[in-house]
Amino acid sequence: MKTVVSIARLQGYLRHTGRKRYETIAVPSFTLFLHPTDDLTYFNYAIPDDPWADNLGHALSMLREAFTARGRHPRIEFIEAFAPQLGPALRAAGFVEEARQQLMVCTVETYQPAPPVSGLTVAELTGASAASEVQAYLNVQRRGFDPRDEGRATADDAEHFLRTIGEGRAFVASLDGQPVGVGMFTAPFAGVTEIAGLTTLAPFRRRGIATRLTALAARKAMTQGAHVVFLTAANERAGRVYERVGFVGRATMLAYANPGGWGASPSP
Repeated sequence: MKTVVSIARLQGYLRHTGRKRYETIAVPSFTLFLHPTDDLTYFNYAIPDDPWADNLGHALSMLREAFTARGRHPRIEFIEAFAPQLGPALRAAGFVEEARQQLMVCTVETYQPAPPVSGLTVAELTGASAASEVQAYLNVQRRGFDPRDEGRATADDAEHFLRTIGEGRAFVASLDGQPVGVGMFTAPFAGVTEIAGLTTLAPFRRRGIATRLTALAARKAMTQGAHVVFLTAANERAGRVYERVGFVGRATMLAYANPGGWGASPSP
């Protein structure tokens, strides 16, 4: 029987895993998910509670205040098809579309293994891993997303990771002993999981490392009960990498940010 992958199912998983991993704050129309120790933009965001997008002024004011009070930059993430009117409403309120990414899905029917990469080994991290291993993982992740980042994950960052990974797994790919890429899948829930934080250090890209990591993570998640594995691809070129191991485009993932700084109100 073909696996059904509805938009509501995917959006529901995003909300569920956010509650498991981050501090959760409810404001009108949105739920905020904030990392307790790391102010990295991608670890701090809000998700709409429903497709409603009318009279957002008060809700956005409270949202900005909540982000600002905790030293975080206001950011909203959602699947476009879940709330098709929200994007235009946010733009009208002065928010800026920061990212438009392809949400891709892999199921047990579409999965394809990836070929091995010469010299590449992959280590698996769990909630029982050493904090030093997690810090190394987080440092590679930060440098992969931003080459200017010096990758200084703290002991508190590692502790939060270990406390919240649950049944998820993280992976560190090393080339001839040097860590060069990382990725993880979050704890499966109702047969769904997400591959997140997938990145390769710039000098080692286009060698099949990300493809290999993605395939291994997806297969491991499926052995732990996930029937649907999804991720977001930054662009079409990145999407082609994931297509090689059975991911197909399903929806568009959007991110909107407040362009005026921490506490500024967007100009209409």
